[in-house]
Amino acid sequence: MTLSGLDTRLDLFGQRPLERLRYTVTEANLLRHVGPGPQRVLDVAGGNGVEAVRLAALGHEVTVLDPAGAMLSTAMETAESLDLADRLHVVQAGALDAPEVFAGHEFDVVLCHNLLHFVDERREVLGAVLAPLRVGGLLSLLGPNADFDPLHAAVRSLDPGEAVRALSQEATVGELVAMLAELGVEEVVRYGVRCVSDLLPAMDDDPAFLAELERLEVAMADRMPQLLTARFFHLVARR
Repeated sequence: MTLSGLDTRLDLFGQRPLERLRYTVTEANLLRHVGPGPQRVLDVAGGNGVEAVRLAALGHEVTVLDPAGAMLSTAMETAESLDLADRLHVVQAGALDAPEVFAGHEFDVVLCHNLLHFVDERREVLGAVLAPLRVGGLLSLLGPNADFDPLHAAVRSLDPGEAVRALSQEATVGELVAMLAELGVEEVVRYGVRCVSDLLPAMDDDPAFLAELERLEVAMADRMPQLLTARFFHLVARR
């Protein structure tokens, strides 16, 4: 079950259509792998709890780890307003603190979304967020896809010169998969998030259009070659 249709009860973060699509498609990808029944989820660098609240609404028990106290307060306030406070917990700490903070705890799912491209010590962070994940549990990694940039420069910006320069960027997805293998994680499935939406000339706010676009994006998320040039890469790995 997903929260398709962009449930208005959860639209409390002032998200634009593209932002909502990112969360909806990422969630749909992840739920293809999540087992039945409530899961114990750790959302690393989960900020204001957008994804955590959505998962809590589906019945999962979610802990948000983030160093920003103000963001965590927003997450808790939102959970309380939706009667989800009993399923959403917050811990103020950084990703590298996860092994110590959660020593002795095991999670079924760990989310690490839009974090790794901000840090230099990616392998160290990956090792830290894997520490509280149980054997057989799922790790979800999301980040900007460098292979999208040439397409965006050529199609949306009409700048072929910039597209050529973007081709020389160092892609990170293969490196992340290699790092996961070094850390003992070998079963990795790749998805794309927002395969075509960022290439549209304008985002229509019509609900019927957005519903159809969402359906298209979910269908494309695991399709080759579309997933390779999506705006975001999404890796779901089993420990």
